Amino acid sequence: MSSELSISIGPEPDAWVLIDAAVEEFASKQDWPVDLDFQVRMMLEELVLNVLMHGNSHGKSAISLAIKSDEDRIKIDLSDNGPEFNPLQDAPAPDLDSNMDERPIGGLGVHLIKTMADHVSYMRSDNRNRLQILKNRVG
Repeated sequence: MSSELSISIGPEPDAWVLIDAAVEEFASKQDWPVDLDFQVRMMLEELVLNVLMHGNSHGKSAISLAIKSDEDRIKIDLSDNGPEFNPLQDAPAPDLDSNMDERPIGGLGVHLIKTMADHVSYMRSDNRNRLQILKNRVG
């Protein structure tokens, strides 16, 4: 059974809370396994908070999220109207070797997304950053 969730949200201060609640409800209705729900919501939290904190164009960020869930995989399309930023290329490489207290900030969230997702792609179109994530439901 295939189902879709679509959310468009403006620059509300609680944008992540609203998105997370909608995704949590959608995951429950789709009977996602706990680990799949955790991974999808963790990836989205990282991306949405980064848009709100770093890509927010003078408090006018508009975020659109579409999730399609079927028996085989989850397809996530996330877009925002912030300045052009390809996290797959432009985010700093994470320091995975230094002591946690000595590591510079940046890059670890993108690294986690690349590790958890089965496929991640970026494109810029219509003055929007567009990220697509594919996550297999099994395996």
